[in-house]
Amino acid sequence: MAVVLGFVPPGQAAQKPSESQLKAAYLYNFAKFIQWPDDAFPGKDSPLVLGLLGENCLAAELDLLVGRKVRDRRIEVRKFTNAEDVKGCHLLYISSTFENKLKDVLQNFRVRPIVTVGDDNNFSSLGGVVQFVSRRDRLRFIVNLGVAKANNIKVDSQLLSLAVEVVEAEGE
Repeated sequence: MAVVLGFVPPGQAAQKPSESQLKAAYLYNFAKFIQWPDDAFPGKDSPLVLGLLGENCLAAELDLLVGRKVRDRRIEVRKFTNAEDVKGCHLLYISSTFENKLKDVLQNFRVRPIVTVGDDNNFSSLGGVVQFVSRRDRLRFIVNLGVAKANNIKVDSQLLSLAVEVVEAEGE
């Protein structure tokens, strides 16, 4: 799957990628098929910021993306410990450490041009934009298009066609 998505961490081509590597590859490729409003970036040369909220096993994999470009924007990775600190972020992976207060955490990102991504079983129904799910032992995803639209985010139809489900509701 990572090869299809176009990103395989160095030295990983011959072996099956880990779940963390696959998630990092997905995040990188999500960015290619998502369009943020112009005012989501302070300037023409501003980076595309991938954020990690909470304890996160994806940090090492995402650090491999630093400096790559998506839509002519350099990728920058930032790590946050609480939702109130998240600023200037475009694509935010929320770790499971927030599962008990996920609804409140996601409220922080309502109508802000941030694509939230997570693993929680209720992530998209609680207002997350992209929810990772496992189907037939493969990592897949659900897109909550209603939340994306409310956040002024445009999701390319190619990405939507790869989702196992596209939700039109804005969440709870």
